[in-house]
Amino acid sequence: MIKRTKSIIALSVICATPTLYAQEAGRIQAGQFDLIPSFSSSMAYVDNVANARDNQSKIYSWRTTLSPELIAATEVDGNPVQVGYRLERGVYFSSSNDDYTDHFVEASGDFELNSRHRISALAQYEDGHEDRGTGFSIGSGLEITTPDTYKSSNLSAEYSYGAATTDGMLTFKARRQTLDYDRTEDAYIIRDRAKNMIGAEFGYQIGAATSMVVDVTKTFVKYDEQLDLVTRDNDETRVLVGVVWESTAATTGFAKVGYKEKDFDNEARGTFYGTDWEVGIDWQPVSYSTVRISTSADTFETNGEGDFIRGQNYSVRWNHDWLERVSTSFSVTQQNDEYVFNELDIVNRDDELMNYSAALNYQARRWLKFSTFYQYTDRDSNRDTIGYDRSEVGLTVEVTL
Repeated sequence: MIKRTKSIIALSVICATPTLYAQEAGRIQAGQFDLIPSFSSSMAYVDNVANARDNQSKIYSWRTTLSPELIAATEVDGNPVQVGYRLERGVYFSSSNDDYTDHFVEASGDFELNSRHRISALAQYEDGHEDRGTGFSIGSGLEITTPDTYKSSNLSAEYSYGAATTDGMLTFKARRQTLDYDRTEDAYIIRDRAKNMIGAEFGYQIGAATSMVVDVTKTFVKYDEQLDLVTRDNDETRVLVGVVWESTAATTGFAKVGYKEKDFDNEARGTFYGTDWEVGIDWQPVSYSTVRISTSADTFETNGEGDFIRGQNYSVRWNHDWLERVSTSFSVTQQNDEYVFNELDIVNRDDELMNYSAALNYQARRWLKFSTFYQYTDRDSNRDTIGYDRSEVGLTVEVTL
């Protein structure tokens, strides 16, 4: 899944009727449901719409986005349940071929059966797009006329056993993800796939605010069609061990490291063995300032070349409240992607993607927020046909009830 937060959801206008009335700030009561509408819009100048390579002509354009959202929340026997929808419409003033309309649907629920047993579930569906020059079309944004579109889904569930007063907690988890491009050319059909994951995580408290965790997952990747290619179907095994801590010396975070194996069904693609990790730390030196540091390493399915992608991510983000209504955020992210080929006569492709962003936020009213932002993206590669840079500067407006 590509936009994955627990509140992707939306509608542009709510028409009040006698049965609908404002229950509290940001909510409308409709029978057993609380409706939570919101709307955001942005205007930005983009200096490389199609992510053209460094030696190609670029498309410059203003872009506006409109994103209404609606969440319907309720409780079932005291357990929170919500469902929602979000629409995002993007319009480029000087490049109408890049206009897009994305749809997102999500439903989630958390159920506490008793003091020891809990279940959570999440379902997501996306009818989305990839900007030209991203995803499958990296390095060839000008060679296609419109953004690639796709359908994707994510179904996941977790069952946890253990009381809050006990030292140990065991969680079983399952997830299914699918990706299906709308285009029917062979180059797209061979990317359509499904991933089924099962796993378990055991946490044991070893200190007042620290727990040790062991996280084991098994993932089965199946492609819909491979035509005349050697199949990319594979099984992944991942074992991570680490710690989770809270409110220790103004920090909260987790750190896990372990083993990853990616075994292809066809021996011609071989088997990958490597080290994976997940680290996330929030440092809050004062109550109004937070620094978030994260890094991870994992394997991903290829979006074009090679057998798979070996990725490493590093990011730093700083959020600071200067005044009651004024805040800023800054972030730097580095993504290193190695496209791995098992053929001896092909050199692996190495990409480095740097992203820099900054935003100034002003909470004009409880229901109205303005943000100005700047974002710069730079991709370098050992392939001359891949590198590009792109910058955006703009203004976002968010409205709630």
